Amino acid sequence: MINTIIDRLKLVDGATVREGFYAQSLAKEAQFIFLQPYTDLFGAKNGINPYRDDLVLQVVAGINLSKSTNPTAELINLVRDIRSALFKDERNTEKPSWLPQAITFKESEACKYIMPEAHEKHGLAVITLTLIHTVPFGEQL
Repeated sequence: MINTIIDRLKLVDGATVREGFYAQSLAKEAQFIFLQPYTDLFGAKNGINPYRDDLVLQVVAGINLSKSTNPTAELINLVRDIRSALFKDERNTEKPSWLPQAITFKESEACKYIMPEAHEKHGLAVITLTLIHTVPFGEQL
């Protein structure tokens, strides 16, 4: 499922997509997207049946400020492009056709824009996504 989401994020033109945690030293591109886990709420009721897994992921989107002439517009447009890649043309945005194993998939918090401090090179936006599905015990992503 993680690879499916990453493939979907790769539809954003001009942005390099990585699985893993945002690190300033890794982000050298003009626009980048990191997909990282935020929290995992374990919801098993017993060890016999598949359990409900509420996986919360963060999409960290950023722009390199030194390579940008319009950083505010570019960061907002990058967030809009991510939302388009994930939800455009979907009849039910909480159950996208490209992620059939999900019970629900939604943006669970408002997008947060993080203003850089004086020594930082990146403007960031964080989109929090909740993915609810059932997982048989022992299944790996």
